[in-house]
Amino acid sequence: MNQDSHQTFASTLTDLMTSLAVIFILLLVVFLKNAHDQSKNAKDKITNELEAFLKNESLSLHQDPEDPLRLIVLVGEDQLRFPHAEAGLTSAGKSFVNGFFKTFSEKVCDQSLKNKIDSIVIEGHTDTTGEKTPEGVRQNIFLSQKRAYSVLEEALKTVQADPQTYECLLKLTSANGRGSRSPILVNQQYDPDKSRRVEIKIRVRSSEQQFKEMAVAESKSLESNTHQTK
Repeated sequence: MNQDSHQTFASTLTDLMTSLAVIFILLLVVFLKNAHDQSKNAKDKITNELEAFLKNESLSLHQDPEDPLRLIVLVGEDQLRFPHAEAGLTSAGKSFVNGFFKTFSEKVCDQSLKNKIDSIVIEGHTDTTGEKTPEGVRQNIFLSQKRAYSVLEEALKTVQADPQTYECLLKLTSANGRGSRSPILVNQQYDPDKSRRVEIKIRVRSSEQQFKEMAVAESKSLESNTHQTK
């Protein structure tokens, strides 16, 4: 191969590699946009399905500033009461959980939504009362955990007559306690009353999870069709 032929080949190869790199980048951009759109559509669907119900309960759905795939329902102490320093629900608290979770569970476990939801976390929060010592901090974390579990336990009782919804809620939902680690600030000032709360965190399935499930479903469909044609 003479020098001119070698230079022509090198130039052609460079052009080919550049074209492939451009195609790869374009495909990546399209994939990322589709992934973003799919997650946004899932969040919009969840918001639209829950909005009227939550408004009726004097609640609303907020975007979690720490996680673009997570939505939060904040339930204040005025709606979900606990006796001071105790984890058991009051009669008013039980009434709220029963009324709220019956409808909430039916909606999130409906076929149109449950495949878009990765997890639901019931998260308990306290104020800083009694936290002058490390032991006090630990006790508040433990108290918030027990309160979150009390809500989950009562929520499961609310739907236990419907085995399908019960299994769905059991699969999706967990309970967690944060103590006073995530305080609520009003005008940049710590607000102990608003800090005593329960948050219901709904995490949307990531696009990777949804694409993976679509690929598995497509694979099963192809396999089924192959067996039928044999």
